[in-house]
Amino acid sequence: MASASLPMAPLAVRSDNSPPAWERLEAALDLGALVSVGWDPLTQVFTPDPAHRLVGYAICAVEGCVNEARRSEGLCSWCAERRKTTDVGELTVFCAKGLPPLSRRRSGEALCLVCALPGASRPAASRGLCLSCSHQRMIRGQSVEAYVHGDESFPPALPRPSIGVCAVISCGRMAAHLENRLCAAHDKEWREQGRADLGAYCRRASPRRGERRGRVVLRGLPEPVITELLYAIGCCLAEGRHASPVELRGAADYCRRHGITSLADLDVNGKCGPVASFLRFAADRAALGSSDVVREQEGDVWDLRLWGQGGHLSFIGEDGLHPHSGDPARPISQAWLKEAAKAWAAEALVSKTGSTVQATLSGVGLFSEYLGTRPDRGEDSTVLGRRDVEGFLARLARLEAAGSLSRARRTRVVDTSAQFFRDCRALGLTHSGRGMTGLPDDVVFRRRDHPSPTRREGDEVGRALPEEVMAQLLDAKSLQLLEAMSGPGTRAAVELQAGVGRRTAELCGLAFSCLDYDEQVGADAGSRRNPVLVHDMPKVNKVSCRLPIHDREAAIIADQQARVRAAFPDTPTDRLVLFPRAAKNPDGTKSIPTGWLQRAMRNWVDALPRLDGPGRDASGEPIPFPREAIFPYAFRHSFSQRHADAGTPVDTLKELLGHDTVRTTFTYYRVTARRKREAQDRLGPLQLDALGRAVRPGTTGVTTAEALRDQVGQVAVPFGICTEPTNVAADGHSCPFRHRCMGCEHFRTDPSYQSELHAYLEKLLADRERLGATLPQLAEWARREAAPSNEEIEAVTRLLRANSEALASLDDNDREAAEEAIATLRKDRAALGATFPVELSGLVRQAQPGLFPTIERVARQERSGG
Repeated sequence: MASASLPMAPLAVRSDNSPPAWERLEAALDLGALVSVGWDPLTQVFTPDPAHRLVGYAICAVEGCVNEARRSEGLCSWCAERRKTTDVGELTVFCAKGLPPLSRRRSGEALCLVCALPGASRPAASRGLCLSCSHQRMIRGQSVEAYVHGDESFPPALPRPSIGVCAVISCGRMAAHLENRLCAAHDKEWREQGRADLGAYCRRASPRRGERRGRVVLRGLPEPVITELLYAIGCCLAEGRHASPVELRGAADYCRRHGITSLADLDVNGKCGPVASFLRFAADRAALGSSDVVREQEGDVWDLRLWGQGGHLSFIGEDGLHPHSGDPARPISQAWLKEAAKAWAAEALVSKTGSTVQATLSGVGLFSEYLGTRPDRGEDSTVLGRRDVEGFLARLARLEAAGSLSRARRTRVVDTSAQFFRDCRALGLTHSGRGMTGLPDDVVFRRRDHPSPTRREGDEVGRALPEEVMAQLLDAKSLQLLEAMSGPGTRAAVELQAGVGRRTAELCGLAFSCLDYDEQVGADAGSRRNPVLVHDMPKVNKVSCRLPIHDREAAIIADQQARVRAAFPDTPTDRLVLFPRAAKNPDGTKSIPTGWLQRAMRNWVDALPRLDGPGRDASGEPIPFPREAIFPYAFRHSFSQRHADAGTPVDTLKELLGHDTVRTTFTYYRVTARRKREAQDRLGPLQLDALGRAVRPGTTGVTTAEALRDQVGQVAVPFGICTEPTNVAADGHSCPFRHRCMGCEHFRTDPSYQSELHAYLEKLLADRERLGATLPQLAEWARREAAPSNEEIEAVTRLLRANSEALASLDDNDREAAEEAIATLRKDRAALGATFPVELSGLVRQAQPGLFPTIERVARQERSGG
């Protein structure tokens, strides 16, 4: 149905017993909504209210003129032309002056001074007379007054019978010419066109000025075109798109002039302007509305809007590339493979995004290209075998070696292709009568076929942006440039993303009421309202998530809320969004698309005068940071890296990021072996024993042998490490001293545990105060056993003091390096706590008794033979 020149999905060929496309659209029309905005089904005229927010129009600013304003200054086209020939300079003065008296623009709107009786009325054409009366007056040589009232030579003129309505179907004016039954305006146009076939002219001509003002006449157009235009108007109302009578009338006139019988026949490529834009919109929505999922699957380019998504899915190449897919669409040449790919895609689109499905089809397209090199071009699926899979894998390796394919892309192609063939077999596509009928069982991808993953080297932190780059991006001048380019809303979105690290879609979809507060009682019994961000995580099916944020982010949200409330004062706040898009959004209920924010940020980053990275060249000058590494999602990685550097436990960070598994969280930040070794070198001389004495006094670093010895001769315990051989051999589960670390000579700690020691000291003091008030409830011996001892409190205090003194004894450079090493080790321990669980975390005394043995206790007993 759709023309190849139009940017819309091709429709499947309908069966003989299926209704035509326009009839399916007709069934989908909401006539009640159309009538409510001005559609008259009887006269087939659309007359919208000028004040309507979407299909209304502005009235010319000139006093007394009621025509539609078409220019930016608020004038109709005729008044705008008239202003050019006047001496009035100021627009306000010109508008206040009003229309000129006896304006020719009003000729033809009044009745003839003679022919103005019922059944004998004709329109005035010249000097207040109709064409016939004017012609007779000139033959007699009379004045207008003498002709109307009579003189000594002739009696008063008699009215002539009405000619009727203009023969042009779309016109409602009175006919002025008896021979062709056209109004004066259409008669002039018909003669200028060389007196073309009168019947054809009457069918295609558009209404003239008197009929155009605020009205769109669809009468006379083919019924399918009327239905398609009405369906497009309904889509404008539903989607918040503006469509003025000027655009609608221009679209109807275009269809009349070109004899369009269906919008599928349109070819407006290369044409610009509001009329061409509306015609493209109408043709696209008509094609979309008349199709369905079943019909769409018969084509080679699918419109993913039928699946509730955006973009297109292509089985024939680049033309259908999904806009958010990083993998180019490649043609699938073999009929059996294309049929299987369509069956798989139809099933996959129920639960997967279009970009994910397109990425898989891209890998299938590469496999199709390889099969095309066979003598039979891979058309017979029954003769394929394991050798074809091996040849395809070898071809991918050659493409990578030639630089045409990256390692990550090669790995993704193999992974997606393997999953594709597994899914196809699970869907039964290899059964008789299906796309892959007879495909041999050895056409599979095995585990060893997958390329080994690329390992990152050096001290990189993935896609997280360095702190130096973040500081430049969030500088006042940089943000002012962003605001000047894209508006204050975009600036607020970028600043908020840098602070909260949400997924781009989650940020763009924030509701207006996303800012909330939690009441917290402080140590002084006073309450404090802490801001939280309330948001949804559709990717992991979580709603109403509450993320603690800082006052800075809360202020950004509050300012944005004020801007949105001022822009959309009539919309209830429960329907507003925090970042409304600028177009097709009269109520402020639609969020900015993620692609729009990505483009705005890309234009801003490219416009920044300079971006320096943390590194320096041989001359000491900063090395420019690659701008392509800056995009909205990089702020999420930076958020994760920032928390990891601060020592946030990985399980806590997993919840903050909304990940299902810790393994996913690990991909957002990392600590390299080199950085850990540097941290060990920095903090090794500062290591203390339980008495607060330096373990390696006088040393300036840790040797390689000492570092290795530390790794194999110690085990992690709360607030430090343990070097007791029995406990080390049992992975920390067989301490002979009942985990009395603060009084054990095998205990080691350093300043990186300072925050944990502070928290533990506060816990000990709080426990002592709490247990001191439970004398009636506890026996003396029980209270004495449960309460922390003064010696333990003194030991923790001593370690805190010793760590502080060790850091204070360093000069500024060494202290800065030590603090950086502390951040590195804390981040590494955060990951360690999730990878190798330490169930004694937070406990250094005897564990509290329980009624049932835990799984960990049973496992320890089995290992120890108990």
